[in-house]
Amino acid sequence: MKRYFWLVMLLVMALIAVACGGTPTTETPEEATQPPDTGGGEETPEETGGEVEPSGPFRVAVVMPSAINDLAFSQSMYDALVTIQERMGGEENFQFVYSDNMFVVDDAAAAIRDYASEGFDLVIAHGSQYGSALAEIAPDFPDTSFAHGTTVETFADEGITNVYAYEARSEQGGYVNGVIAASLSQSNVIGVVGPIETGDAQLYVDGFVIGAQATNPDIEVNVNYTGSFSDVALASEAASTHVNAGADALSGTAQMVVGAISVAEENGIPWFGTQSSQTSLAPSIVVANQVYDWTVVIEDIMDNIAAGTLGGEAYAATLANGGLVMDYNEDYGIPEDVMALAEETVSQIQSGEIVVVEGAPPPPAEEEDAEDDGDTTGMGGVEGDLVFGVVLVGPANDRGWSQAHAEGAHYVEENIPGATAILFESLNPADKPEATLEGVVDDMVSQGAQLVLTTSDEFEEDTLGVSEKYPDVVFVNISGDDSWQEGQDYIAPPNLGNMMGRMEDMKAIAGCAAALATETGQIGYLGPLINFETRRLTAAAYEGARYCYENYRGLNPDDMQFTVTWIGFWFNIPGVTLDPTEVTNNFIDTGHDVVISGIDTTEGIDVTGQRARQGEPVWAVPYDFEGACDNAPEICLGVPYFNWGPSYLETAQQVVDGAWTQSWQWLPPHWEDLTDNDQTHVGWISGPGMTDEWQASLDEFIAGIASGDINPWSGPIVLQDGTEYVPEGEVATEQQIWYLPQLLQGMEGPSE
Repeated sequence: MKRYFWLVMLLVMALIAVACGGTPTTETPEEATQPPDTGGGEETPEETGGEVEPSGPFRVAVVMPSAINDLAFSQSMYDALVTIQERMGGEENFQFVYSDNMFVVDDAAAAIRDYASEGFDLVIAHGSQYGSALAEIAPDFPDTSFAHGTTVETFADEGITNVYAYEARSEQGGYVNGVIAASLSQSNVIGVVGPIETGDAQLYVDGFVIGAQATNPDIEVNVNYTGSFSDVALASEAASTHVNAGADALSGTAQMVVGAISVAEENGIPWFGTQSSQTSLAPSIVVANQVYDWTVVIEDIMDNIAAGTLGGEAYAATLANGGLVMDYNEDYGIPEDVMALAEETVSQIQSGEIVVVEGAPPPPAEEEDAEDDGDTTGMGGVEGDLVFGVVLVGPANDRGWSQAHAEGAHYVEENIPGATAILFESLNPADKPEATLEGVVDDMVSQGAQLVLTTSDEFEEDTLGVSEKYPDVVFVNISGDDSWQEGQDYIAPPNLGNMMGRMEDMKAIAGCAAALATETGQIGYLGPLINFETRRLTAAAYEGARYCYENYRGLNPDDMQFTVTWIGFWFNIPGVTLDPTEVTNNFIDTGHDVVISGIDTTEGIDVTGQRARQGEPVWAVPYDFEGACDNAPEICLGVPYFNWGPSYLETAQQVVDGAWTQSWQWLPPHWEDLTDNDQTHVGWISGPGMTDEWQASLDEFIAGIASGDINPWSGPIVLQDGTEYVPEGEVATEQQIWYLPQLLQGMEGPSE
């Protein structure tokens, strides 16, 4: 068979067959920046088109989001590579290395690039969240094959020819497990613990429900999505909820299910697994597992590479091709009639007699080159009630950035009859490492979303991709600039727009409030990550502070210390970012008596409030959410906040009316009343910590900005490295403000 081409050739070269496999390494590759020398003028396999005899062992590197022993997604790939190594006679013929627990996509991307630089024959990015990084890396290494999953995207439409894709049709084994569970259930209640509604996890859950209901139409299948692939405690809680509701059979998917399996074992309730065999974890209660056998995919990819084809094909693991395998626990003692029904069901799925189509998400839109004629009028037009999606980077109750967006979505629901918002929370590499924006949007579109708002610059690149995938859906990315024709990166298709609140004005007010309150002359700024947005917001706070320190305090602004500490992300990720609690404490320990927050969460005001209650004279300015002062009102000087309701409502109504057109919007405040949430896009609420004297000065400053008499972006503006950015007598342009390349002279902290 073709599958064994590499094995035969290598055994001939080695002269002997090695009976047992070696131990894969667990090292992360050494840093490498240049692809290996391929010998200059020699023809590549792609050029010759013929099979290439290997000159050594076939070498594979894999990057995985979780541990190799997670009894789920990552272990399924690790086990497959071990099996292939054993089949091929050991390390002499097949070698692989891996990097596991790579939940941070940027770290995974670095590992992928390093592996490619080291000349591996195949580099596997085992997680669809790595797709965007792979699309950037693969063209740099045209002689290296890459593979990623679960997805069907090979990037062939982008001219990339060395990427394979693979997916698991997990609804098939889910259906079989559902059939068995319904056959065994006595209570007619079954519980399923899912992570998030996307990808193969959603397929499995949907297939399980369909199989159970096909077997017993009266059965009640309760599904609980925890919102996390890795949170074991949440999985335990969800399983306990199912047990308390009368479930006498449980199932679930993703690495967090070890918590649910523990609950099932404690209560003697049958468990049905997927992705990897979970029998060893609880042999007394695990009934059956759907096991992903990626050897079918990997071996075929290896054969294609040997034949000179480095990518371009998408694979699906199914029960018919052996990529999915039903693993029954013999020690459980499945009744003969139930086992016979399970085996018959498998045969019917393999033959196509049963097609579990209801459980599958919609296929990707046909990849056609859309002709952009510049006509962006009249998009939208909704028959029936509006369904719209909002993708949040954090939780909807973070009392910060994400909650402000969630409340904007609810504002639309309150003002457009019948409108329904689909909220997806915490799409970030720490909380949901296996989730991707594409998968989330696939699910939203399958539920009828005609409008999708993606609420982070972290989603900008992937929003561009999904907008091209779904040209009939309107997409709006918050804080991006792809649709700004006068911007640096105008590349948006007609159905993609951008909006951002003009928070710079409110940050200048925040800086002024801080300057009015400080007694030490030291202000700390708790920054997230460094980009154009965060630099200009931080600089606006600094300019506001300087103005008020000089004009209302009568002090020399050059004597004021304004320190910026970036934590590395929009909120704390333990072990990845700086801890904002520690950063805030350090500010106060080093004499900074006002802390301005620029992150999405409330550690700045929380810690400052704690220190104030210990008798220290300190103040805080939180961020994003109008209710943030409530966390420590006595020391809150005020909060600059986003108010997405009006802009969301206007956009949604345009979609309903079929009148939406592409635009880039930098949304201004309603200066007549910065707290009028039916009109203002950004606002300021002074906090209880403001004295009457400070408030009078602040009101004068606000009135000056509103009238144009005060402009924080008037020259001279000098960058941190001493470069004159805006000369005296001039005012910064929109582009100069938006794309601020550095912090400003006098600010302490890195610009990059």
